Parts: sequence; structure tokens; C-alpha cells
Amino acid sequence: MRILFCSDAFTIDGVTSYILNVGAALKRAGHNVAVVGRWAGKGFQSRYRHEGFNVITCPSFSVGNLYFDLRAKLFRPDVIMTDPRRSFPLATRIKKLTNAPVITYFLDPVEKTDRPGRDLASLVKFSDVFTAFEPDILRQLHELNTNIPVIKMTRPLDIFFTPSELPDKKNFNLLCFGRLSRYKTPGIFHILNNIGEINAKIPNFTINILGGGGWRLYELKLFAYELNRKIGRKCVKIIGAQTNPSKFIQEANVIFASATSAMEGAYSQRPVIAMCSGYFGQVKPENLNEAVKSYFSERYAKNDFSSLLDDLFRIYDDYESETFRENLRVISHNLGNEFSEKETVKNFDEIIKLPGIQWHPRNSA
Repeated sequence: MRILFCSDAFTIDGVTSYILNVGAALKRAGHNVAVVGRWAGKGFQSRYRHEGFNVITCPSFSVGNLYFDLRAKLFRPDVIMTDPRRSFPLATRIKKLTNAPVITYFLDPVEKTDRPGRDLASLVKFSDVFTAFEPDILRQLHELNTNIPVIKMTRPLDIFFTPSELPDKKNFNLLCFGRLSRYKTPGIFHILNNIGEINAKIPNFTINILGGGGWRLYELKLFAYELNRKIGRKCVKIIGAQTNPSKFIQEANVIFASATSAMEGAYSQRPVIAMCSGYFGQVKPENLNEAVKSYFSERYAKNDFSSLLDDLFRIYDDYESETFRENLRVISHNLGNEFSEKETVKNFDEIIKLPGIQWHPRNSA
């Protein structure tokens, strides 16, 4: 089957990461995968190509253009996959040209927006299937009471990440992982503001901050410079955006993250402290279901970071305990069962068997 993913741009964020992981799973299952979107600097283009995707891109002021129209018609998609926000107008434009059905995947709660082309009425009018993997979002989609099928479709964690044993605790590496937006950085600033206590408790620690974020990235670089000078060594490192974070996850002793970044860390068998604009805390086997439901603090968490250092120091103290490490293996195993390549392909196979989402012989010829 020919699958065309629409992307507003290739900047590294949740949508482009979803396309990479889901697209790779479908490509490995034998499908022909392409992604179309305007060029906006460094992103996942190289990784898409490495996975065998057909990458259709060019600089463009608008989300769609005549070049995309031509290339989309030449690709002859059987289905179009899009998020409901920035790339949705491009998907509807291509749908009108190719008559291919649109699978709209929701990575965030359903939003009633008045923005032309991606308002709720447009989503209902031009979508043929709705998908999500978070229970609350699936519930919201069902409550729209449309005739559009709502299918659970997970994103795979095991495409690019592998569980591995913890690195030695000698040089304790704290990895803050995720986009450096205003919404996602309160916990990072809490860590940096309390770096003196961390320095007193954990010798030879390093704080790596991984992610892109415009001016906030430069604010953190300046803050890191001041802290490093105060402590007398380079203990805070601002890495910035990376197309492949696997190496940094493998080297981490503990990960601070939310959403997919937290899931990838936990699946890799690393202790995870989930935080975003609010604080969820250490992910454990007994709270894993709640962590998933909150999308690892992305959806809801306490606006109180006062227990962050206690959670960090408890991880440091328990780090070499077999019970602690077995709990990490349990978390990784449970996430791997639900968010696997096999499960993603199974979900997609369910979708393409739906009435109206059939192969299009004129396109696939």
C-alpha cells in the first residue's frame, strides 16, 4: 500500500517523530511510505531517507503548493496520514487531487479551533478514520458522535530503542530530554536552581539538556555557563536538538522527560522522572498505568516540583539495588507489549480493512 504522510515542516517535534516511528514500522511491513512537507531547516529528512521513505519537500511560504500537488499525484497514495493541526490543510488538498482517504491521528486532545481548514468541521468533513492511542483522546473522539471510525493505533517504541542495562553510577548522568518550550521547561529550571544540593549529594554528576527550543535554548546556555563557572567545572551541558537521541539515552543514569521522550527512556530501561509544566514524579510499576494515562505528565500533573530532588536522590541511593533494576525491567516489558512495532502494524491492518479504506487499484498500479 502507498502511504503518504503529511507534515507541515520537518522540524523535530512530536509529529515528525511519530511519522518516523510509525512510518518505519509500516515500511518494514512492506508498505511504500512517503512524507511531504515544506523544508524548514534541519529535521528528520535524513532519517526518513535512511528508512527508505520517499521525501517530498521544498521551501514554501504556504503549507501546500503546486510542486507538492504534482509529486503527490505521481506518488498515487492509497491513504493519506496527517495530524489534525498544521498539516491537515495539506492533507485535504491532496485528498481532493487523489481521492485517497485520510487517516487523522490525534497526538493531543481534540481541540475546537476556528482556524480555517483545521477547525472541527473540516476534520470531520475530510477525515475517513480517526486514530489515537491515549484513552482520554479516544473517548473524546467517540463523543464527537460522527460516523467516522475511531481506531486505537499505538506508536512503536521498539523501532529505534532497545532496553539495556544501566551504566555505572560513578559519573551520574542526568538527562533532561524533550523540546525546550515554555510548557516543558519548568522542571529543568527547578533542577538548575537547586544545583547546589545536587552537587552536595551526587559527586561527578552531569546534567545534559537535550532538545531544541529557540530563544529558551540560548537562555539555558547562558544559565549553564554561569552555573559551570560557579561550580568550577562543566557539569551542565546544553546539547540542543538531535535527530537521533538513542546514544544520549543509553548513556543516561536517570531521565527527566514527558510524553514520548519519557516513554522512550522508560522502554530503554532507564529510571524516568516524568515532568512537564507540572510534576508527576518517578515512574514505577505501581503507577505506570497512571503515567501512561497522563502521557507521562503531559496532560496533567501537580504544579509542585518540591519532591523532585527527593525522587532523584532516592533513585541515586537505590541505583544498584536488584529490586530497583527489576522494576525498570518490568516497566520496559509492559510498555514494550503495548507500544510495539507488531502492535502498530496490527492496528494499521485493522484500519485498511474498514469499508472505504480499501486499496485503490488505479493508484497502486
